[in-house]
Amino acid sequence: MTFRIGTPHTHNAGYLLNNKDDARTKQEADIQTCWHCQAVINMQKWKDDGAFCRTCMKPICTACGDRMLIYGCEPFLKKLENATNAAIKYAQFLKVAGLDPAPPPPPNSTG
Repeated sequence: MTFRIGTPHTHNAGYLLNNKDDARTKQEADIQTCWHCQAVINMQKWKDDGAFCRTCMKPICTACGDRMLIYGCEPFLKKLENATNAAIKYAQFLKVAGLDPAPPPPPNSTG
């Protein structure tokens, strides 16, 4: 068993290097994206007040942590898949109902 010393859950994390004014105010941090909303999470700040989804076993932002208490695990890819499926079903419904929108008119070639 291996123990990692440092920020938890930083495997495959990105790296933030922020040089604001000069070398004296340089900030460095490990970053990841929230598995539920794709927000950027600074892992050093996350370990103090961040949330963790035990369903998908990933670190999530504080806002998604609060939302998870009500709605449960909502991964971003699942939301994207549901939106795509809804758009496809709506387009199929319009076609079956005969409400398929007319194609746009061709542009005028007057010049």
